[in-house]
Amino acid sequence: ESLVLATAGALPGLALGYAGTTAMMAMMPDLLPSWITFGIDYRVVLFTLSLTMGAALVFGLMPALQASTSNVQGVLHASSGRSTETALKRRSLSVLVVGEIALALVLLIVTGLSVLDVRALLNVDPGFTTQNVLTYRLGLPTERYDRDQRIAFFAEHLEEIRALPGVEAAGAATARPLGGHWGNFFEIEGAPPLGPDEQNPVILNRLVSPGYLDAIGVTLLAGRDFTESDGRSEGSLAVIVNETFARRFWPGEDAVGRRIRYPGEDNPWATVVGVVHDTKHYGLDTPMRPGVFQPHRQNAVGGMAIVVRSSVDPLSLANSVRRLVQARDPELPVDDVTTMSEALDESLWARRAASWLAAIFSAVALLMAVGGIYGVISYGVSQRTHEISIRMALGARGGQVLRQVMRQGSLLVSAGVVLGLGGAYAAARAISPVLFGVDPGDLRVYGVVTLILGGVTLLANFLPARRAAGLDPMSGLRGE
Repeated sequence: ESLVLATAGALPGLALGYAGTTAMMAMMPDLLPSWITFGIDYRVVLFTLSLTMGAALVFGLMPALQASTSNVQGVLHASSGRSTETALKRRSLSVLVVGEIALALVLLIVTGLSVLDVRALLNVDPGFTTQNVLTYRLGLPTERYDRDQRIAFFAEHLEEIRALPGVEAAGAATARPLGGHWGNFFEIEGAPPLGPDEQNPVILNRLVSPGYLDAIGVTLLAGRDFTESDGRSEGSLAVIVNETFARRFWPGEDAVGRRIRYPGEDNPWATVVGVVHDTKHYGLDTPMRPGVFQPHRQNAVGGMAIVVRSSVDPLSLANSVRRLVQARDPELPVDDVTTMSEALDESLWARRAASWLAAIFSAVALLMAVGGIYGVISYGVSQRTHEISIRMALGARGGQVLRQVMRQGSLLVSAGVVLGLGGAYAAARAISPVLFGVDPGDLRVYGVVTLILGGVTLLANFLPARRAAGLDPMSGLRGE
């Protein structure tokens, strides 16, 4: 009997799992790595069947053993209607309901913290513009483009882009925000040698065209932007550093005019010509790193990401961009065409997916808790119909019966809430390293969730209690 019930739950569960996986895949970005795959295969089916068998054995074995060892005289006496369910059965049901309420509270609180986590991330200043910015990537093959040709291609292409209607600014970078990493070590002029336990940090390095900072909306705090003359010769090598870089290597001092270089005595020095506001290059939830910008001319690579800020829908410019590229080089593909808004959304998909999954699990747990408390109290009322009828026949009022039944359910709810609050705090502390700007002990979340869960479960308790208070004593006694 238990196996039949478990199987009846497993089959629709598999179907819902397949539908849920399909819906989740539809929300995920298209550029996921190939090794991230989802699907209902034989392993998932075997896992579900194993879980089904385990549930049937665990929850069916104890009642089966009790039934097989029952005393015949006691059972016949119980069937006469003058005894209620055994204390062991009541305790078993109560433990299950308390566990369901506690689990629901844990999941609901974790969901609430996850929602606050996503909201906190959305309020973070990324340090760059996401609205009305188109981005795409061009890769010039080295066998067809030498250094000077690469410099000329990107300079001329950007001028053509800037001439398009609705374009406000355009620039190029080896890696746009949220679009890859290129790290290097740098040597700081005049810096003391590193100690035995110190390490030279890897610096985020980007080659950019003049006008890129304006196109992507990075704020210049000191100094100037790059010009076409920067990087033309060894004496004109220039860099722009971010706030974190300036604070790390020149705390409390003016960074403009300082010099850095790649490690090595033979490498030339580059002068810091500007300091810019920090940008969340790796994601809104990642710590800020020291970063530098160099003119593309200083190391003219062939792969660049183009960013175009416009006053119109940025995707409406995509066809014009492709036509311009094809007119210059029909064999050159335009890759990774997207907007910075979409790129930012894609960077948050994992957290949003986790929040949605937690919300779904919480809803299921809440339904189970409500069903559990309703089922236990209803079962208790049905088993105590004879007792309640006698009490009412002897003068007990409906309000007294209502309060008594409600008291029984309230004790279960209270026990589940107390256990759930402890479990929720432990779970919140465990996931606190991945929460961004959220206190794992946020009293708002704990309070709201407790009120919602307590109110819903008490309502489920009230329905059978009201039915018990409305019993007709004579009908109950005749039925028994």
